[in-house]
Amino acid sequence: MSNLLSAATVVLVRNGNQEIELLLMKRPQQGSFANAWVFPGGRVEVEDVIHEDDSEVDVARRTAARETFEETGLEINALDLSHFAVWLPPPQAPKRFHTWFFIGQAPVDAEVRLPDGELVDHAWMTPAKAIASHQNNEIHLMPPTFVSIHQLLNVTTIAEALAVGMAEKTPLYESFIVQVDERPTVVWTGDSEHPSSLGMVGKHRLIMGELPWIFDNDQL
Repeated sequence: MSNLLSAATVVLVRNGNQEIELLLMKRPQQGSFANAWVFPGGRVEVEDVIHEDDSEVDVARRTAARETFEETGLEINALDLSHFAVWLPPPQAPKRFHTWFFIGQAPVDAEVRLPDGELVDHAWMTPAKAIASHQNNEIHLMPPTFVSIHQLLNVTTIAEALAVGMAEKTPLYESFIVQVDERPTVVWTGDSEHPSSLGMVGKHRLIMGELPWIFDNDQL
């Protein structure tokens, strides 16, 4: 993974009206992830490394907390973040970020303040609302964001959401692009089309292209 850049992002959750809500922010029309709605996050910086023997995940936690403050004005404790997933982009991606995903509770009643230029809008959405808005072409989600939200569709409390990030084994999403019925499809370990799973029978994929996207994971 020497050609990968390290990054971290955090799924911030808060109590909504009988459901949890997630913080999503819209990127501008230019630059990385143009027009996409994303979680707070960014690249690991030198300042995130405090001790030479820091583990990668601890450094990433600090990155997630720092980037959250820089992008939203919300102060969160890095130690309170639960490790949610690790994402590796397809080999053909122009920029490849080894991204640590965390999940954590947003400060109560805190006001989101976006930096000028880097982000243009934000919204608190239930997981169901976020997925429906994407499928209706009202917002655009990147595959890691879409799948992460999809995993929270049946979660109704903050405790349940945080528990998702406390699983015994953190999922690794090593992404590869294939074609399924002439539609671009991302596959992960456990899918019969994934290089690590050749000869196996199973599906762990996100079929993209035209809407609606189809997330198919028969391992659940």
